[in-house]
Amino acid sequence: MEYIAIGSMSGTSLDGVDISIIKSNGKDTFTEIDNYFHPYPKDLITSLKSSINQNYLVDSKLPTLISNEYNKAIEHIVSKNKSIQIDVIGIHGQTIFHDEKLKISIQIFDKKKIKTVCPFLISNFRKNDLLNGGTGAPIIPIFHKLIAEKFKLNNCMFVNIGGVTNITNIKENHIDAYDLCFGNALSDDLVNLSDKNFSYDNDGDFSRGGSLIKQIEKIILSDPYFSKSSPKSLDRNYFHKYFNIITEHSHRSLKDTLFTLWNILGSKILYASNNSKIILCGGGRKNSTLKEILNNLKLNVIDVDELGINGDFIESQGIGYLAIRRLLKLPSSFDKTTGIKKETFLGEIN
Repeated sequence: MEYIAIGSMSGTSLDGVDISIIKSNGKDTFTEIDNYFHPYPKDLITSLKSSINQNYLVDSKLPTLISNEYNKAIEHIVSKNKSIQIDVIGIHGQTIFHDEKLKISIQIFDKKKIKTVCPFLISNFRKNDLLNGGTGAPIIPIFHKLIAEKFKLNNCMFVNIGGVTNITNIKENHIDAYDLCFGNALSDDLVNLSDKNFSYDNDGDFSRGGSLIKQIEKIILSDPYFSKSSPKSLDRNYFHKYFNIITEHSHRSLKDTLFTLWNILGSKILYASNNSKIILCGGGRKNSTLKEILNNLKLNVIDVDELGINGDFIESQGIGYLAIRRLLKLPSSFDKTTGIKKETFLGEIN
């Protein structure tokens, strides 16, 4: 039996709500029905960044404000698809803090404020993983595996570049996954610090033609996170501890600084790839500077869009898939994806 699910996700890029409608049996079938991106108002983005920068002190109004934006996204996609009967909706919420050591991952929204559009609402997707000894991230690898099976891909590596970059290696039907490196968050904040009129390195416009700043590369690559064994996970702002050092060495140009960051990410993708076909997902896949770096490294890279799937919505589609699996009590978290002691389903039924 197949179910129709809404999946919604607000990632660490802090830009808005990704929402998707998918159809799946929760196992080995998947159809993409519709997707929509609902941008956050600028003042909400400012409030979210302020909460993160002030030791994650959350304004009491934020959960309601986030829920209002989720409701707008839900209303839009449901009104576009009035003939479709929704069976379940998965709400991830807005991540503002994640610490695998403390076993804390905070996603804010108010489930009581979410409008009812179907019988089941699934939320709190990371809690069960953390309670069972997992790192709490990444949680979408089982969906990457489904895509790989659907398109008969083996020996491949999904690279999802959001605020953080996570990878899923798939070999002979086995998966292992972890947070690899920073993603867009560090470069986004550097661009915005340089010019408040811009929020990210759009298509590599700010980094194109840059040169490597070896001092920055050396300092960041020496971070102990890179020598940790997987599974492992990152907070959005983990590498922001180098912000002052980066800005001290960025006198050459913002272009060189951003190029250096993309080059570090490229080197980490190379190291993890092990000659696999690389499938890029997430907003960072559109960055032409990064793609040029990956091409220069002679990596076998495609965008997930080339498979006919919208690469901007892999995570929201994945949340929809996890919601269906939760209804069916199927596991979505595993030892090789988060280090969990016993495979388990993810999400709470509300």
